[in-house]
Amino acid sequence: MHQFHHIHTSDLSATMAASSVTLAVAPRAGRSSHGPDQTASCGLLPQSAIDLLTEMFDKRRYAMVMTLAASLLSEAPNSVFLLNLLGETAAILKRNEEAVVHYLALIDCDPTDGERLRKAAFLPNVHNNLSIVLKELGLLSEAEVHIREAIRLRPRFALAHNTYGTLLNERADLQGAQRELLKAIELDPNDHIPYWNLQSTVSNIEQATEILEACLQKSPGFQQGVIALAGLRAFSGDTSHFDMLQNAGFSDDPMMRSIGWVLSLPRQPEVHFNRWSVFDRATYWSDPRRPFYEFGVWMGDSFRYLMRKHERGYGFDTFSGLPEAWRTVPQGTYTSFGRVPEIEGAEFIVGEFSATLPCFFSEPRGPAGIMNFDADLYTSTLCALTNARSVIDAGTVLIFDEFIVNSDWEQDEYRALNEFCEQHGVTYEVLAVSLFTKQMVCKIHV
Repeated sequence: MHQFHHIHTSDLSATMAASSVTLAVAPRAGRSSHGPDQTASCGLLPQSAIDLLTEMFDKRRYAMVMTLAASLLSEAPNSVFLLNLLGETAAILKRNEEAVVHYLALIDCDPTDGERLRKAAFLPNVHNNLSIVLKELGLLSEAEVHIREAIRLRPRFALAHNTYGTLLNERADLQGAQRELLKAIELDPNDHIPYWNLQSTVSNIEQATEILEACLQKSPGFQQGVIALAGLRAFSGDTSHFDMLQNAGFSDDPMMRSIGWVLSLPRQPEVHFNRWSVFDRATYWSDPRRPFYEFGVWMGDSFRYLMRKHERGYGFDTFSGLPEAWRTVPQGTYTSFGRVPEIEGAEFIVGEFSATLPCFFSEPRGPAGIMNFDADLYTSTLCALTNARSVIDAGTVLIFDEFIVNSDWEQDEYRALNEFCEQHGVTYEVLAVSLFTKQMVCKIHV
């Protein structure tokens, strides 16, 4: 069996695209590793400072890199080296707003003559990385501006086409996503990442299986790909590869546990590969005359998509980010920066669920058509389910956005749904799942 390498991720598609944040930096002369480039003069920076920062970056001492680089920036505010390093490091630390500031400063800076060529060489990478960070912040339109600029500056930039493909997927443009990902494969046929992302644009297990097989031909040790392929084969009736992985010590992998849970269900659910396909099927199973509810709205992309088939929708969110930390995701992540979406037919109730839901559902409400739970947290999801119990019946379709695959998925939305069912004496039937997007669709049986 191949030696697997594992990508630790809370979002497979985003992580595979975001790997370009570190990969896009030009390698140092004589080195195969990636990190801050030091092959040319860095203006006012002494070589000893460059060497020290580079060593700390290589050793992943990112907090120290941020502190030292920020102090040196006051002496060399237009240093391409420092601005790129600060952007790279902030992105790695998921301090995305800081990364945006540094990348934009790099784009706008007037470097010394010694760094002018360096900036020109870096700009496609910087626009690519900035696009990724903006996408993670939910600023998709802004992200598209920068990834298009990266490709304009370097048309044969395979990694940028991969990034653009994942962004178009986020914007529900699956045809455009396929075009860009196939372009990335054409430009760099040995890179497995575009193949992995390409599977999220297809509509059936057969297509996804074929793409994953091609992905693993490029990188046989890619653990998530190996497990995902074993899962798809198991869903199609061949559990031999899944059983082999179980016996080889991979049973505790979160995707393996997710596949095992799906296989344990009394009825095989539909398997999907992107959230738009999941939403389309949920809409098909629902009654569009009923209102739509979403718990956790963020920028409103999912809400806007689902509202296309509903006359009335209600969205609940603080619009200031997570009210508490979620595993490794800090409190305040997924903020919309206070911006409430403007969507025809929608009413948004702003505040924490514990404060807004009891009041909202104290008034008579008709049964829900679709409920999309995208609050991530166990406490928030259970709060939403409990307070919305009066509008959930056998005709309500429930979508959970972070139900499986995450490292401790059994303690989040999965736990909330199972506790809700136990408390109210009901059961649920799983209608659809997606390993790639971690979603689950179900109906409640009273």
